[in-house]
Amino acid sequence: MGTTTGTAGDLPRATSPIRNLSGYQAIVEHLRREISLGRLMPGDRLPPERRYAEELGVARETLRQALRVLEGSGHIEIRRGSRGGAVIRPLPTDPRVQLSALVQRSDFFRELLEFRQVVETAAASKAARRRSTEDLERMVRAQEALLASRTKEESRKADTEFHLAVAGAAGNEVLRKSIEDARAQMFLPVDLLKFEFVKATSYSAHAHVLDAIREQQADQAGQAMAEHLATTREELDRVLASQPPD
Repeated sequence: MGTTTGTAGDLPRATSPIRNLSGYQAIVEHLRREISLGRLMPGDRLPPERRYAEELGVARETLRQALRVLEGSGHIEIRRGSRGGAVIRPLPTDPRVQLSALVQRSDFFRELLEFRQVVETAAASKAARRRSTEDLERMVRAQEALLASRTKEESRKADTEFHLAVAGAAGNEVLRKSIEDARAQMFLPVDLLKFEFVKATSYSAHAHVLDAIREQQADQAGQAMAEHLATTREELDRVLASQPPD
């Protein structure tokens, strides 16, 4: 389980910027996305209701509606008392039902990984041409966080930070958002397949991508990213093939 980041009620620093949201369903989708990307992890606490509603630019009742939906779906727990508030929780699932549904959608996940391979290869190449010192520092910090990670959730968060740092360095917001969208769709469902995150393999693959971007070698950066995601796709294929039939 992740630990609460910072002081009670502070969102983790990696959480994406709050965008203009309207309606409780938009807040629900925003928070589900942050959980899917690993930016919010089990044990993380959301800010106090009044402050969070102001940050989101919504009425407190709208926020309360969203939190009730997320509590009902098992994404958060509402704790009472002086140290209460909304806390991210691990999702309870019936593995038999979930695995059956996921295996039936295996073609979608393979296509999603193929899409990631195409767009993230392009992003890595562009990042090598356009990266700034700040972009490189962000990638290095993500690598340090990955190396220090102790749980699958921490590894996933650091992995996301690295890939989105590369996407950001490409200097194309549409490309960056498409990569974030693909990752958000990918990881919570795939976790149910017992798809283990191999930290050492990812760290090594990221290092090759980072070295090429640092040296502004666009072709090598794209190739390194393509190889990294091809390995991920092969691993997913093996896991999907190993699932028991209904």
